[in-house]
Amino acid sequence: MKIICAFAGAAQGRSPQFSSEAYRLGQMIGARGHKIIYGGGRTGLMGAFADGAVSAGADVTGIIPKFLDNHEVGHKGIGKLIITNTMHERKSYMYKDATDFVVLPGGLGSLDETIEVLTWCQLKLLNAKIHIFDLDGYWQPLHEILSHIIEQGFMHGTNLDYVFWAKTADELIDRL
Repeated sequence: MKIICAFAGAAQGRSPQFSSEAYRLGQMIGARGHKIIYGGGRTGLMGAFADGAVSAGADVTGIIPKFLDNHEVGHKGIGKLIITNTMHERKSYMYKDATDFVVLPGGLGSLDETIEVLTWCQLKLLNAKIHIFDLDGYWQPLHEILSHIIEQGFMHGTNLDYVFWAKTADELIDRL
């Protein structure tokens, strides 16, 4: 059994497809029996992903800091909700046992977590795979900046051997 840590936006985004695909991906991962850890909110793509996983019977743990519990609204319908004091504590709980990370469309929080995990894998602080759900090309600007960093000699291309890009939920599941 894998432990999947998911990053996803607390907002729904402009396209209804984001929410429906987040729900579907949660269902697909949950149906495979993987344990899921995520940011603990019930709003946006984060909530849709968790709802999908719960509908498939997955073991879902949410981790949310007190100050965000009011904005993202801690999800009471999951197996376990942990409330932390700080963002650093939240991230520590989310990352520590993850075997894989799944990145759905999201905002600055998702981007921050993704860059941090990419860095930690590069530095060998984590040994995990990162699966970027590039739904409708959402994460192409990130792909371009990472390629630019490699082209400019600030990172070796092999530092991204643990990163997989998927345009569909089915493609992501096949690589998970």
